[in-house]
This record gives sequence, C-alpha cells and structure tokens, in this order.
Amino acid sequence: LSEKLFEQEDIKISDETLRKWLIENGVCQKGHKRKAHRQWRERKHHFGEMVQMDGSHHNWLEGRGPELVLMGCIDDATNKIFGRFYEYEGTIPAMDCFKRYIGLHGLPGRVYIDRHTTYKSNAKPTIEDDLLDRKPMSQFERAMEELGVEVIHANSPQAKGRIERLFRTLQDRLVKE
Repeated sequence: LSEKLFEQEDIKISDETLRKWLIENGVCQKGHKRKAHRQWRERKHHFGEMVQMDGSHHNWLEGRGPELVLMGCIDDATNKIFGRFYEYEGTIPAMDCFKRYIGLHGLPGRVYIDRHTTYKSNAKPTIEDDLLDRKPMSQFERAMEELGVEVIHANSPQAKGRIERLFRTLQDRLVKE
C-alpha cells in the first residue's frame, strides 16, 4: 500500500507507520506467530510437471459487490499463476478454470488439489465398484482421468503451500490495490 500511495498519490509513508495505522483502524490484523513449518516438499524441476489448484473464498470486493471465489492455479516449478473469479467453488468453475489454464499453458502432468467434494468423491463404493476394484470418483477426477492428468489430493492446506501463500498475498495486495 505504501508503494501504491507513493506511485499514484506521491505520498511517502513508511511501511511500519502505515501498518500501525491500518491495525489501529481495524483494516489489518497484527501478525500471528507462525508454527514451525513442516518439511518442505521439493519443487518439481520443469514447467508443467505439476499444478496446484484451489479456490479462495474471500471478501474480494469488500462488500461493494457479490461474494466471489478466486479459482487459482500455480505451476509448482516456476510459480507461474493463473486465476479467475467465480460465484462459487464447484465442479463447473473448477473445470472452466482448468480448461482456461490448459488453453494458455498446456496440459500439466499432475494436478495437486485438496479434498473438497468438488475434487474428491466421498461416496461409498458400490458392489460393482468393489468387483471391478475401482473407487468412486468426482466429475473433476473423471475429467482428469480422461485427459491423462494424475490427481493428487493434499492431506492438509499446508501441503498446498504455494497456492495457499499465493492466496494470502493476493488477499492482501489485490484488495488494497
């Protein structure tokens, strides 16, 4: 914000002073102590090996418009990002976002997503599923299987660190800008 104030209004305020004013006025919260991080997963070596994908529910328009979800993708090797706003996080927005991503950057080898019901079926296997040794799949998983994209479900939000950190940054910067 201090960069934008200087850039657009020619007002120079130190980051710390601005941070204190924002906290006093309830715009920002004091920083929280971070817990010890888990072991880092090594980045993939090449663009397109794996994409992390998720939806971010946030008051993006600060009450000036409808509630939106930012569906985002980030390449694991290069941090190249793609995002688009939708009215909700569901199968249609997830598939649309992924389609637009692959239209720009090509088909990734893997997609790393959470266990939201959009991405992972919580249905019980049928007798037919048991006999054919297959698991119930969400529509998103079926689409990825048809495209030949491996689906990896994260066990925690922290496991999808790159996309979660991206959303934190965007929630801070996009809203202020």
